[in-house]
Amino acid sequence: MLGVILVVALLLTWRGFGDRRDDGSTTAEQCLEGKGLVSLAVDPAIAPALQQIAADYNATGSIVRDHCVEVQVRPADARGILEGLTAENWDAQAHGAYPGAWIPESSVWSAALQVAAPDALAGGPESLVFSPVRLAVEPAIAQAAGGAISWADLPALTRANSLAAYGRSSWGSLRIAMPTGPQSDATSLAAQAVAAVTAEATGPLTAEQAASGPVTFAMNQLMSAPPRVGDGSATAAVTEIADTTVPATAPVRAVPITEQRLYAITKDDDKARVAAVAPQGPTPVADYPVVKLGGAQVPGHVADATAEFLTFARKPEQMKKLTETGFRGTGPLPEPTATVAFEDVTDQLPVPEPQATVTINKIILPSAVPDEQ
Repeated sequence: MLGVILVVALLLTWRGFGDRRDDGSTTAEQCLEGKGLVSLAVDPAIAPALQQIAADYNATGSIVRDHCVEVQVRPADARGILEGLTAENWDAQAHGAYPGAWIPESSVWSAALQVAAPDALAGGPESLVFSPVRLAVEPAIAQAAGGAISWADLPALTRANSLAAYGRSSWGSLRIAMPTGPQSDATSLAAQAVAAVTAEATGPLTAEQAASGPVTFAMNQLMSAPPRVGDGSATAAVTEIADTTVPATAPVRAVPITEQRLYAITKDDDKARVAAVAPQGPTPVADYPVVKLGGAQVPGHVADATAEFLTFARKPEQMKKLTETGFRGTGPLPEPTATVAFEDVTDQLPVPEPQATVTINKIILPSAVPDEQ
């Protein structure tokens, strides 16, 4: 009888402990292993919304493997994170705490990591949200083209007097900027679209196709003499186009950019000062892949809490925080603006093979090429 009483008492004690775990409180008794910090390194554009989501998640008092976890989201330069993850040892002083997951702007970076250090990943990347790549174009050029610009046209439009095809023979070339600094994934993604149509790819661009003569030639054409204004960023190029008063002599007339960034730059404009062009052909997208990291530097409670947080972030009320700033996902998009119409994406460009992406970036975006490449 005494044994039965002891078993019942133990069951009641455990049930009470479980109830305390589930009631949202985070007492020292529950956090048997103490506080557990969970770091996420993310693209600067997506960081503000994810920080709001992290605050909501932390307020739930989640306990994972006896740790009271706290998610910390920090904006991070993709090149720096790639260098850290592919180095012999992670440098916390240079790159911050080792992240449980990394969310760069696009698969440009996850491809580089898959090629250089595949063992660093814990499973394949999965997109959190996405943003299609558009061309921000001088309105007079977009009007003259009449919607006929395609990804296949871009290399030829870098040539002198190429705008004669649109009735602007004295204007020279398209003068398309190809930014290569931080957060310039749209440059690489636009080049992927050009490469895919050049190679006549019917599926994901392969490494062999990316290294072919016609694709290499097209990539070199794109980077033959791209104009640079201001700090060389896509934002600076859009600002230059918007402020142009004499299109015939404009130093830059087009730049690839994500829809979300173009929306952020122009959302307060009463009238469109740049044209958001969706070139003909499959549309490349910045897919904000969730790169879950593994290995000894990601203990079990961090891996589990990271997965739990990402599930939380995909809930409708949380996803809305992302989509209301112009990212595409399961939440509602903002109202169309004078510049950005948020048109449907019906033909999305497949993500290339990782080595194909790296091959393209050797010409287009060298910062996204692992050092040993």
